[in-house]
Amino acid sequence: MLRISKSLSLTISIVLTALFFVVLMIAAFVLPRFVQLIAPAAARPLGLRDGVLILIAGYLILALALLADVLLALLLLRVRAGEVFTAKSVALIRGVSWCAIAISLVFLPMTVYYLLALVLSFTAVLLGLCLRVVKNVVEEATAIKSENDLTV
Repeated sequence: MLRISKSLSLTISIVLTALFFVVLMIAAFVLPRFVQLIAPAAARPLGLRDGVLILIAGYLILALALLADVLLALLLLRVRAGEVFTAKSVALIRGVSWCAIAISLVFLPMTVYYLLALVLSFTAVLLGLCLRVVKNVVEEATAIKSENDLTV
């Protein structure tokens, strides 16, 4: 299996996070056309009100994804600075997990129009739950590190 250095891996993660930010910004401009493209696939015919609701949900999802991406970037910068097991890092992971769970809640009502939204909602909530577990692990490691720092 290919093994790369921690430094290169971190750099790749930061670059991918920045690229994802750019993709999300582009998606904000493309979203109205995308909603028009997927309208025929809806479970029921979409009226103007339905299209507007889907567009609002799409922009809310994009905003939450942008927030999560910024939080991830800040977390990666903390990792680069060696500040992993801190309360601030735990808070950043917590924020990303809540973004994922919020995205799942936005997708849920969209299942009225698209059954695939249920799969996306399930996936987002699973990601949020996984991040909650990681947050709990890092939080416990932070507590152990703080206790050890006080001992020394």
